[in-house]
Amino acid sequence: MNFDFNLDLADAPLGASVFDATDTAHPASLPAAQTKAGRRRRANPPFSLEWAAGFADGEGCICIVKQRYDDPKRKLTYRLSFSISQNDRQVLEHFYEGLGIRGGIFDVGRIVQHNRQVYTLNYTGVNALKAIAMLQPHLIRKRLEAQTAVDYWQQGQGGKRPGRLGWPSAVIAIRERFYKKMKSLK
Repeated sequence: MNFDFNLDLADAPLGASVFDATDTAHPASLPAAQTKAGRRRRANPPFSLEWAAGFADGEGCICIVKQRYDDPKRKLTYRLSFSISQNDRQVLEHFYEGLGIRGGIFDVGRIVQHNRQVYTLNYTGVNALKAIAMLQPHLIRKRLEAQTAVDYWQQGQGGKRPGRLGWPSAVIAIRERFYKKMKSLK
């Protein structure tokens, strides 16, 4: 086999690569701003729900949290949660700003296994439901978890207060059923 490449670099500046003229996606060619830590901030591409759903499919966690209290007067509670953990805060900020739903980005405590700082974007309650509902039509891997979350919210009376007598046992049973179903989907 004989390969004949005819590259004319006569007009190229000294030290230029043959890819310099066509490689417009190279990170060095993107506009950037300095951050407090001295790292360069990348320019984000336009936000899309399809991208966000793919990101959530890979990095997200949809769950129903079961919370017990030490105080015997307080009853068991269930809470809908949606979170994404990532070591690139800028990606989480892009996701958060693109969805436009109230949540919070927090530092995760560093451990020896972390090479970089890890961050988590958390949504709970009605805001978790809003985020899940926006992403649901585009989800693939977490589609069943998203549907379970929506069903939990509707049938388990999510977002309502139990009153001074607490939840009726039928509502607690519904919430427990969805808690177990979500757990089995993991």
